[in-house]
Amino acid sequence: MKNLIVHSALFVTLGLTTIASYAATDAKLITEQDAIKAALAEVGVEVLGIRFDEPDTQWDVFVRQGDKAFEIEVDAKSGKIIAAEEETLAEIQAELSGDLSHEGVEGDVDK
Repeated sequence: MKNLIVHSALFVTLGLTTIASYAATDAKLITEQDAIKAALAEVGVEVLGIRFDEPDTQWDVFVRQGDKAFEIEVDAKSGKIIAAEEETLAEIQAELSGDLSHEGVEGDVDK
């Protein structure tokens, strides 16, 4: 299950950085990003947010599946998963707002 979440987050990260547009003769096709959102919703994964963690040169992707929330760290240069850890929603909200650093130390903020 964790592997599915990690791969889903990676696809979301890639989808957020690339937008595919396709020509259709009779119908407008959805974007790659919309397809990823639909796929994640089907398996119950919601993307809570994403931010660039400059000191570590990585993307932090925050997702929720059911009552569990995860931070997935993706190396911005290689695209490899660095870490995936379960976190509380409060921790994720604090990290996304900048009130809590990437190290999780209050007062050491990323702003």
